Amino acid sequence: MRVRPTRARLPLILSSLLAIGSCLPVAARAGGVAFLPGIHRGQVAPGAPSPDLLTWQLPDGLLVVDRVAAPGHTRCGPAFAASRADADWFLVRDRDPRHPARAVDAAALARFGTVRPAGATAWVVEVPADRLPAFLAAGFPLQRLPLEPPPAPLPASSAAPTPLAIAQVDTALKRAFIGTLSQAAFNQLIQEISGYATFFYAGQLRQVHTRYFTTASKNLVGDYLAARLAGYGYAVELDTFILGSVTCRNIVATRAGLSAPEEYVVVGGHYDSTSPILYCETTAPGAEDNASGTSMVMEIARISAHRGFDRSIQFVLFDSEEQGMNGSEHFVAEAVAEGRQIRGAIIADMVSWYQGTYGLHIEGEAAWEELMQSMAANVTAYTPCAYVKDYYSWGSDHVPFQQAGIPAFLAIDYDYEDYPYYHQTTDTWFRIRDTVPLGLQITRASAATLADLAGLRPDLTGAPPSPPAPSRLAAWPNPFNPRVTVAFRLAAPAAGDIAIYDLAGRRVRALAGGELPAGEQRLSWDGRDDHGRLLPSGVYFCRLHTATESASLKLSLAR
Repeated sequence: MRVRPTRARLPLILSSLLAIGSCLPVAARAGGVAFLPGIHRGQVAPGAPSPDLLTWQLPDGLLVVDRVAAPGHTRCGPAFAASRADADWFLVRDRDPRHPARAVDAAALARFGTVRPAGATAWVVEVPADRLPAFLAAGFPLQRLPLEPPPAPLPASSAAPTPLAIAQVDTALKRAFIGTLSQAAFNQLIQEISGYATFFYAGQLRQVHTRYFTTASKNLVGDYLAARLAGYGYAVELDTFILGSVTCRNIVATRAGLSAPEEYVVVGGHYDSTSPILYCETTAPGAEDNASGTSMVMEIARISAHRGFDRSIQFVLFDSEEQGMNGSEHFVAEAVAEGRQIRGAIIADMVSWYQGTYGLHIEGEAAWEELMQSMAANVTAYTPCAYVKDYYSWGSDHVPFQQAGIPAFLAIDYDYEDYPYYHQTTDTWFRIRDTVPLGLQITRASAATLADLAGLRPDLTGAPPSPPAPSRLAAWPNPFNPRVTVAFRLAAPAAGDIAIYDLAGRRVRALAGGELPAGEQRLSWDGRDDHGRLLPSGVYFCRLHTATESASLKLSLAR
């Protein structure tokens, strides 16, 4: 049973959000935003995309952000008039026009700023700084519209687009490569970073229940993921950027290519999560969105760690995607400014749930058909999945790459629009545990596409590193009232016991004893002692002890 926060909780959360200040610093403004009804991208922006002129193809026309025109103007048509100098601009779209019950309430948008329609199912919202934290926490499906000038353009000699040069890697080589992926490892990471299971980091047993961008729990998960990538042998950078007063971090793991190290392939997804404003800082498990995509990135990184590739690879876990793709926008802006040659990006977001169709969307743009078709061919060759290619990119970390002229696509499960726990406290491991094999199939196709794009070498330099062993103890819900489920895992049968202790170290309840079986087992504790008496609210410890190992986990009983 979920305990609702008291009325006093809302001001605490809001004060924390307001402490962020303007989460997206207001840079020097240039250009403007325009909506062109009935216009297609090719009519105003032929050729390769440019970071100077950003476009979003909408059902009823084209949205244009011109970042270099005079303020309040665009080169394509009249711009919306700005009403506040301190405002940030966002595109908000209906999450699924096929389901009217999920339609965005346009009237609700007006509480946060000035709203301009962009057709029937999209809106441009100009949000002043004082309303921005609440707007970001409201859960609208949004994308930030960057009006600040783009990074300095590359010299003409290196800015010209080059062919993708996707290799035709030997089928047997690719099959052996993706055959080292592990369903158990894929599942385990989702469980760990969504709060279902505990994990060991820095010598302690840890458990998290949110990865909201302002929280210490999200930072802990970032540190844990960075440590794992470093343990695989990657050069790991914590790529920091500031959203107001909040320091955010992309996790970037790099492996140099063997024959073209100056060229990069990116495999990425966001590791932050969100849920409704009352709960986001305490309970935003984000198992499907996007622990599943994070696990895809990490599992491909694991099997790639001891392999050779022609091109360099960067595995990137983006921060603050849920507030408008801020992490990927920062990463791409830095890459463009540095002249980094990114030849393609494979992005994952929500890959482990299905309802009616065991498959995925490959979402990109027509300019990158070659890359999308490579993914489609690998889906067909190495998975039982259906797929559809979509050409209207929106709402995830592939978009900043595409807007900068970098080939990219998004892998997302086919039925994602129907996922009933999207951005809810109920987006937990339990909601995807029966469908999670889909996630590994999408991972297989993505890993095969990486092999093609980065040029997998046949020389195997060593077996992929093993994932860390599962943690021994987990509990949910925690805090709890009146009952908690305790799970423990043993590698082999062993004599031992598992019991509950109070803060004074007194044993108050035995849960199991004697010969404990191998594998994962689950027990339930109802908050009573061995005599059936209700115990008071407070902190207790669940302890597992055998002849060869022991573990403990803090439990909070809140009556």
